[in-house]
Amino acid sequence: MKNFEFEHEGQKLWYSRSLACSLIILKYDKTGKKDSEILITKRGSGCEFGAGLWCIPGGFIDFDEDAKDCVIRETFEETGIDISAYKDVIDIKVLDSAPNKTRQSMCLYHMLFIEADETKDWKFSTEHAEPNEVSKIKWIKIKDIDKYNWLSNQHKYLSDILYMHQ
Repeated sequence: MKNFEFEHEGQKLWYSRSLACSLIILKYDKTGKKDSEILITKRGSGCEFGAGLWCIPGGFIDFDEDAKDCVIRETFEETGIDISAYKDVIDIKVLDSAPNKTRQSMCLYHMLFIEADETKDWKFSTEHAEPNEVSKIKWIKIKDIDKYNWLSNQHKYLSDILYMHQ
């Protein structure tokens, strides 16, 4: 069963497992993690909230999947990249999100370390995403994280997580 929106007493609510799973893809070269990059997406006009803000690939877990399946599916939908062959995707942190009137959720962050050479043939695509869900996909240097406008202060979590893994 997939997550879905419904109306109750005139208010739009979500029926879901209320766990979001996001993936930090850390690309590094053979010389080390000094100039590492992460893959980010810009939320498009089709997003229910946060249009125009940057984030890492991710979304809400469906009823029929586990956390790793969710992050594999969401990464593919939002970027066109199939990470299912990578066995070393790791769970790293669970964070409470700020609850609001229609949704209360938590986010489980995952991380994949990947050598730059392994990404040279990656072709980004949003053809499997919801219409206008993603407007841009790109790699950014870790040192540039604070130059972007992030969804839900995600850059603060990213900075903490990436600092621990350098």
